[in-house]
Amino acid sequence: MMDEAKRANGSEAEPDQAERRWHVSGLAAIEIPVSSLRSSMDWYGEMLGAKPEALWQEGDRFAMLHFRDNPVAAGSPALYLVETDDKARLTFNSTRYGYTHSVVDLYTHDLQGYYSFLRERHADVNEVDWEKEPYRQGFGFRDMDGNSLGVCKAEHAEGNDRAQLDGFKGHSYIWGVAGVEIPVTDLRKSIEWYTSVFGLRLLDEPSGNGESAMLYLNEGGRLSGPYIYLVETEDERRLAFRQSDTKVVHSVIDFCTDHVESMLEQLRGRGIQMNGISGFYDPEGNSLAICSM
Repeated sequence: MMDEAKRANGSEAEPDQAERRWHVSGLAAIEIPVSSLRSSMDWYGEMLGAKPEALWQEGDRFAMLHFRDNPVAAGSPALYLVETDDKARLTFNSTRYGYTHSVVDLYTHDLQGYYSFLRERHADVNEVDWEKEPYRQGFGFRDMDGNSLGVCKAEHAEGNDRAQLDGFKGHSYIWGVAGVEIPVTDLRKSIEWYTSVFGLRLLDEPSGNGESAMLYLNEGGRLSGPYIYLVETEDERRLAFRQSDTKVVHSVIDFCTDHVESMLEQLRGRGIQMNGISGFYDPEGNSLAICSM
């Protein structure tokens, strides 16, 4: 009975960590619901430096934005904007501290400079008193539709990265996506699920009644690629939204792999709730997907 219960909720561990490593290679994209695609593309281009693929055409309701012009954004997932009438947004609150969590986290080398950049352009950004908090490491802001974004200082961008940026003519502040934050009700169970299903690694074991945990890919360490940040909260909002026409639930976090069919077979074998051909849900109801590299 215990084995059946574990299999039903997708928490049964795989037999070998090395066997899982090739299943998930990274994050391909983060899908973001917006009310006006054209306006949002302009906003994300100006505020984040994320640019659309050449394949985008006027009248489309979807657009894939990349940070490819940035020489230190290798491995950063794309931002996939989806125009929808659904009012659900990527946001949730911290139960313990009451503030709004960012969902999409970004890297910058100049935190105060980027704060001023956003304020000058009238972005919806959290108030920060830099005189009282000179060593602050991040802050939150919202896009035009209320999706929660955050930015943190990239202390690791020195040496070769710094040299590459000296000749960079793209966005002055944003380097790419640092990670994505996911709301959960049970942190311990969610850590077990994400590490066993995707082969992600836990950065540090949560202490006592800790409410959050950072996970990263096996192939590298904390700063080698986008992280997954699990946050325990009583907020019932989850990362999911519906397409206007079909009412299909969009995935929000798209993992990439060279072995899509093998990964999907593993998910089905674990009894994980699927959503269409390549989409599925974590045990909390956050909408995920698997795609090819």
